[in-house]
Amino acid sequence: MMMRALLLTLLFSLQLAHAATPQPPRKTADSPVEWLDVGVGQSYIYKERRPISRVLVSDGDIAEVKLLEAGQFQIRGLSVGSTDLWVWFQGRVSAPVHYQLTIHQDISDLIRRVDEIVDGQPPKVYPLRDRLVVEGPVPDLNTAERLANVASVYDPDFINLMTVEGDHQIQLEVVFAEVNRSALRELGFNALWGDNSLGFGIEGPMSSTAAVANNPANTLINAGSTLAPSAEAFKLLGVVGGNVNLSAIMSVLSQHSISKILAQPTLVALSGQQAEFLAGGEVPIPVSQFGNKVTIEFKEYGVKLVFVPTVLGDDVVDMQVYVEVSDVDNTNSIRLTGIEIPSFISRKTQSHLRIQSGNTFAMAGMLNDTVRATFAKVPLLGDIPIVGSLFRYVKHRRDETELMIFVTPRLVRPLAPGHVPAPPGVTIDNNPNDFELFMLGLDHRSGSETAAPTGPMGLSR
Repeated sequence: MMMRALLLTLLFSLQLAHAATPQPPRKTADSPVEWLDVGVGQSYIYKERRPISRVLVSDGDIAEVKLLEAGQFQIRGLSVGSTDLWVWFQGRVSAPVHYQLTIHQDISDLIRRVDEIVDGQPPKVYPLRDRLVVEGPVPDLNTAERLANVASVYDPDFINLMTVEGDHQIQLEVVFAEVNRSALRELGFNALWGDNSLGFGIEGPMSSTAAVANNPANTLINAGSTLAPSAEAFKLLGVVGGNVNLSAIMSVLSQHSISKILAQPTLVALSGQQAEFLAGGEVPIPVSQFGNKVTIEFKEYGVKLVFVPTVLGDDVVDMQVYVEVSDVDNTNSIRLTGIEIPSFISRKTQSHLRIQSGNTFAMAGMLNDTVRATFAKVPLLGDIPIVGSLFRYVKHRRDETELMIFVTPRLVRPLAPGHVPAPPGVTIDNNPNDFELFMLGLDHRSGSETAAPTGPMGLSR
């Protein structure tokens, strides 16, 4: 009996010791022990040291699993996606092992092509669920566009996480030049003649001024006055008294005028960012609203420049440029309910171009030649040579407009602290002394020097 009690005590102690020993955690069905990744159309043979009795895949449309030898099974990818893989080992049929199986698109060919396009370290290419991801820095935008075009062949909706190296900044220099030339020739004749019983007069079609020719005698019709045939022309006056009683005005004009507009705006912007420039002002425009209310909106005028530069490879700049030059035209304004609304003369151009850094492109050019003629005459009398000029009114006007817009982009970088020039007027004294001001009549000193940037990069002129 004593021996039997000792044996029972020993067995009980061994069971307590075994229960006190920490056991490794058992894998559950919710925690896969391993991730398996296979490409579409590819196969993968998984090997285990333990013999396998059965395998099961949850979604047979994504992958196909086939049991081979005792410790091997084959996985073949069918379509992109993720599914569960269960493996039953011999001796542990009640505890299957859970694997997470992912089927991705084969991107080996894409990776090889990316390596051929990029010089140096290429961006990373990897699958993410059913999408492709291209991530990493590239040397320029041209390379990024080429990689995007190649990646879109494998996945039209690929995730583009590429970034362009560097801090490219573009300075845009625009020269806007416009020259207006006009020529005007005009001839007209007005006359009055009369005595105590008879009177005769001729008046041109453009007469618009007050009387300018008077005869001291009070025998002329219309109190001895006549109008000028043209308001802006020179007047040749003639008054003959006595028995003739003649008053006459001949207007003659030959006029030439020229005007020039020159604007040179300069802007700096980062690659891909928009920059705007306006040199001018704003004019209030009344706008009618509901309920007989009037609000004020402001209309911009002057020289306006908007551009979006993008740096491509080999210092090539892709630019979207919009240039507008406008001015207030009071001669064509209209008046509504006592409020004068001005009109505008504007010239606009919009272009999309690619140009090498430092080169100049003529973005727009226009030559406009306008001729307007007015010819009025008295029938029959106006057709007589030489003498008929007294019975005719002639006006001939010619306007020429030349417009050119030049664009020059440059890749620039900020100036170093030691290369920044002094602001204009800080180091230069243009004020004349008393002798130069009062005796020589000089309002400034000549021969002044203008400071300029000295660094290799920065604002370029």
